[in-house]
Amino acid sequence: MITYKCDAFLGSAIHRGKVHPLLNEFSEAYDKVQFQIGVDIPHDVNSRMESQSRLYIDNICLEFRNLPVLVSGGDVVKLPGCNGPNPASSTGPLATHMHSQGKFISMNGMQEVLFDKGCWEMVWLENKPAGSIVCGFDIAQDVTRNGAKLPSGHVYLSFPVFTRETLDVAQAKKLKHETLFLKYSALQTEELEKMAMTKNVIKKAIHFRNAVGANEKASLMRTNAYKNVPTSEEDIVYIGDDLVLCKNGIVYHEDVSEIKTRYHRIGHASLKNVV
Repeated sequence: MITYKCDAFLGSAIHRGKVHPLLNEFSEAYDKVQFQIGVDIPHDVNSRMESQSRLYIDNICLEFRNLPVLVSGGDVVKLPGCNGPNPASSTGPLATHMHSQGKFISMNGMQEVLFDKGCWEMVWLENKPAGSIVCGFDIAQDVTRNGAKLPSGHVYLSFPVFTRETLDVAQAKKLKHETLFLKYSALQTEELEKMAMTKNVIKKAIHFRNAVGANEKASLMRTNAYKNVPTSEEDIVYIGDDLVLCKNGIVYHEDVSEIKTRYHRIGHASLKNVV
C-alpha cells in the first residue's frame, strides 16, 4: 500500500530517494501567491477534547516567492527538508514576504505574534503521490493563552500537496478502503447482534466466529495511510494548472538536543484564503 503521508522530511518518515523531476516547476506555480493562515495550538495536542483551552493565531498573511535565500546568513531559519537527511528532496529555502503578522485575543486584548525569519520549501520525492509545502519561522518568545503555548524557537507549518491526477487516484483508493472497512465493521456488529438473539448454542458459536473474522479483517485495515488525503472541495485549493494544496496542515516545533533534532507536533494550521 502506498502511504499518502506527506511530512516526508520528519525524522524516521524520510526515505532517501530521487527528487521529483517536476519539483522546481511545481514551486514556480507558488510564486507571488498569498495565503491567509491560521494557527490552532491546543493545551494538549493529543487530547480530543474540543473544550480545552486553545491559542488561536489568525490573520497571518504570507506571500510565497520563488526566490532562493541563504540559510547560512541567519536571516531565515533552517528547514527540515533542505537541512535534513535528504536535502535532494527539497527545492531549498525560498523567500517569503509577510504582509501581516498573526494576532490573537487574550485578557489584555488583541496581541500580535511575530513570525520572523520566514522561508519555505517544497519537499517531494520521485514516484510519491504527494509532497509537502513547509514554512519555517522563528518565534522570539513563548506565546501563551490559558495554558496553551506556542513555544519560542523554530516553528514549522506543513501542508500536503498533490497533483490533480495523484489526488484523484488517492481519493478513489481512500473511498474503496473506507467502504470495505465499514463493510467489515457492520458485519461484525450484525453477527454479534445475531449471536445475542439466538438461544441455539451452535448458532451462537457460528455468529461469534463470523464476528471475530470480520473484526480481524477490519483490524488489518486500520491505517493512517489515507489520513492526509482530502475528500472535500472545501479542504483544497488549486494552484496553477496542476497542483492541489490541502488547506489543513500541521504545526511542528523544533527540539534541538546534543544528540539529534526532533520535531514535535504541537497544533494545526489552516489556509483561510488565497489571494
